[in-house]
Amino acid sequence: MVTTTSPAFVFQTLSPVQQPTATVLDEIRRREGFRRALFGVKMEDPETGVLCTEWSTPSAALSYSHPPQPSTTASALVFTTAVADAGEWHRALSAPCTEVFTAYGAEEEFEGNVARFVAEVRGRMPTGAEGAAFGVATGDGTGKEEGGTVRMVIGWESRERHVEEKGKEDAIHQNIHELRTLRRAVDLFHVAFKEV
Repeated sequence: MVTTTSPAFVFQTLSPVQQPTATVLDEIRRREGFRRALFGVKMEDPETGVLCTEWSTPSAALSYSHPPQPSTTASALVFTTAVADAGEWHRALSAPCTEVFTAYGAEEEFEGNVARFVAEVRGRMPTGAEGAAFGVATGDGTGKEEGGTVRMVIGWESRERHVEEKGKEDAIHQNIHELRTLRRAVDLFHVAFKEV
């Protein structure tokens, strides 16, 4: 019997910006459950890099995210997702530009809000958008005592295309209210990930 497990994604912030060395990447690739690594610089903050690694299971991602890590990172969060969403994560992270939205201090119901928002965006994909997905942070360092952490990614042709779409009457505009409640704080940035 074949069992399918949910993939997981680890996001690590590297500041000052530094692309992981070939030695570090080789060490990461040798870890059990590793699928791929992506790196990019925050467009809004050129001094900060983001390393995103994809893992076959949440346990593999959690094992990697706990010290000792083979890189100098300021933070590492593990996001789990549904098996059915793996393709959407791949599309969004492989787009020329990825919008990364993170909600902190999220109440339990917020995950449902994000699920509805993402479903609407996928159902009526805005012009220039290339995939949408979300995941919930798991493991240590998620701030669960202060609420959960939820991350959403939307792929775009460019950051400018995302900005152009903001004022239009599309699925994003009509459902943005889903993201404005039941959480304490948000962070949003854009990054052009490249596989490393």
